[in-house]
Amino acid sequence: MTTMTMPETAETTAPQRWSVGRWAARIGRFLAYGLIALVLGAVGFSLTLALLAAGAGTAIVWIGLPILVLGALVARGFAAAERALQPTLLGGELPTPAAKRAPEGAGRMRRLLVPLTDPQTWLDALWILVNFLLVLLTFPLALAWTVGAIATIGGPLATVVLAQVLPGADMNGLGELLGFTGSLAWVVDIGLQVAGGLVFLLTVGPLVRGLTSAHRAVARGLLSSRYEDQQRLLRTQESRAAGRSAESAALRRLERDLHDGPQQRLVRASMDLARVEALAASDPEKAQTVLRGTREQLGLTLDDLRRLSRGIAPPILVDRGLAAALTELAAIAPLPTTVHCPDLDLPEHVEIGIYYVVSESLTNAAKHAQAGSVRVEVARIGDDAQVRIEDDGRGGAEMRTGGGLAGLAGRVASLEGRLDVLSPSGGGTRIEAVIPCRS
Repeated sequence: MTTMTMPETAETTAPQRWSVGRWAARIGRFLAYGLIALVLGAVGFSLTLALLAAGAGTAIVWIGLPILVLGALVARGFAAAERALQPTLLGGELPTPAAKRAPEGAGRMRRLLVPLTDPQTWLDALWILVNFLLVLLTFPLALAWTVGAIATIGGPLATVVLAQVLPGADMNGLGELLGFTGSLAWVVDIGLQVAGGLVFLLTVGPLVRGLTSAHRAVARGLLSSRYEDQQRLLRTQESRAAGRSAESAALRRLERDLHDGPQQRLVRASMDLARVEALAASDPEKAQTVLRGTREQLGLTLDDLRRLSRGIAPPILVDRGLAAALTELAAIAPLPTTVHCPDLDLPEHVEIGIYYVVSESLTNAAKHAQAGSVRVEVARIGDDAQVRIEDDGRGGAEMRTGGGLAGLAGRVASLEGRLDVLSPSGGGTRIEAVIPCRS
């Protein structure tokens, strides 16, 4: 079985059912995070601000530059601590952007100043300020709400205990302040405490979720947003490289096929026509025999050219659309092929990519699969176009360098899509390509 996926697919997580244990653990983790972040934030804010201020103030006499670099490294260290702390206590991931590197051959001073030219350094310093101010608000708020929720049980319990321990004490509660007397005042006091605690108990969960989301959003925006941009740029560079590689391989294969097939046949046909020209007067009967052979060679040459042109977008694709082009492709395929392709509004480069995938897959099925039939399905799922080609052949297809499947993978990667190949031995082959329409 061969499976190839390019690029990575998004992971899905099943929603978890609510439980008291998970609810209490979430609150506890946020309080622990808030306490640690408050301590680290106070230290990090003080150190970073002091070093950056001192460095900026003395930069004119050069001594400030190393101090600025030290401040940048301190900010980077506290940001790294946050990237380790937050996923553990609040969940989610905070990937680290790649640090800017000095160019090759750079001098000592230029290498020293590289952290100051890295945009992530200043985002780390900004995060220290923003997160410290944020935790000054969120931690006391979450702590107060948690204490209020605990008061649902703790308040009435404390009132009952005090009444038993100090029976003669004058304890004016809310009930007496509202005008109730005797045991009724005591009952009203207990009821109001329970009601007030319930408000905190029922809202502490949503409050903690909201505060958690705020911290995660700030951290992702300042500490990890450049990582996503870097990965997007990397995928684009890889797609372009894969596209260039795929095009080069396709051109080399086309050149080889033209040389080994049509070119040799045309050379032979030219030599046969020269023989016919020489035999036309002296041996017309033999000349006719040679002409018949030449006509057969030209017919085979035409078949070769049709086969080689299947990987190139035909005029029918531009004039009548993808469905008509795939229908024509199925009609000339060596295997019985059914096509299900509704009218879809797809970009031109996506249609060409799908046509190429179907064409190459049909060629591979005819050459290697020993299949009886092939089915082609095209659909659009959200912002992605999906094409699936299935045959009932012997399976066992492998991704080999320079092979047809490798060329398909490179072509799909150049469109920022992914290619999956499922080919168990004896179970047929399924090729599925997903190409983003926004690429």
